[in-house]
Amino acid sequence: MKKTYYLLNPLREELGKIWGVPFFGSDKEVIKKFKNFCQKKKFKKVITVGDYCSKILPSSIKIFDGKIERNKPSCLPRKIPKGFLRCSNPPASINKEVWGVLKKALSKNKNVFVEGEEDLLVIPGVLLAKTGEAVVYGLAGKGIGLIEVSPKVKREFQKLLGQFGKEKFKKIVIGGTFNGLHSGHRYLLTMAGYYAKEALIGLCSDKMVKVRKKGRKDILSFKERKEMLENYLKKIGLKAEIVEINNIYGPAAKDEEAEAILLTEETFLNGRKINSSRKKNNLKELHYIVLPYLLNKTGKKFSNQKGGLNLL
Repeated sequence: MKKTYYLLNPLREELGKIWGVPFFGSDKEVIKKFKNFCQKKKFKKVITVGDYCSKILPSSIKIFDGKIERNKPSCLPRKIPKGFLRCSNPPASINKEVWGVLKKALSKNKNVFVEGEEDLLVIPGVLLAKTGEAVVYGLAGKGIGLIEVSPKVKREFQKLLGQFGKEKFKKIVIGGTFNGLHSGHRYLLTMAGYYAKEALIGLCSDKMVKVRKKGRKDILSFKERKEMLENYLKKIGLKAEIVEINNIYGPAAKDEEAEAILLTEETFLNGRKINSSRKKNNLKELHYIVLPYLLNKTGKKFSNQKGGLNLL
């Protein structure tokens, strides 16, 4: 299991289902139902995955990333207390380092802070837990789900894991203005290298910028933005092709080797439009990788003056 697994589009609907026993209601109602259920079942260990359930429920092990709904800070500590374990897990993946850290956490009853996102860690949590233990996760805006670990459940989750991608994508698509290459942009490009062997970058033309950034006087020219991109790509060792684009589609709608696309919550609709265009061109859809915005110390997304991290 010590490998990185990548989330593929067909799995998104499957992972949206409720696994195990759900408990709905207010925090007080959820806590009461949870405690009563645990008292009856007498679980040997309870593992909570996610900030919401780790915050409100008593558990043996808490796995959290310090955020609720991707970018809202939770009341759980962002600064790692002494004795906590730590691992990195980028969105839409189960990073290979997670397996060893969680195994240690479960054997020694240690809490785990996740740099990135912990949502998918329910899967390794179940696979590494023992029969008679429980894995609990949050159901956004509804309550929690509790999974009773058993040989049958483990087989189901092993089958689920088998549907993940086991290799980096051949090529990933990125689009944007990339003005000034702030920390958000650098994070994006670094993540492109995590998910794929090479990247296809659609860089907004000067003409497109005038339309999208009307009234902005701080946007660098296409030539300057491209040069900055090329220099940073060399620095991080990411093989990439930079293509000038005049609309949201660019080469993404026609490139036969592209397998995935990097998006944000705000640009997910554009990703769907691109896949719709690919379908018309008889090409396979791109797998969506939706990244949260990288926030600065004030809790706002990185930007150059008025401009944010603009992905197509």
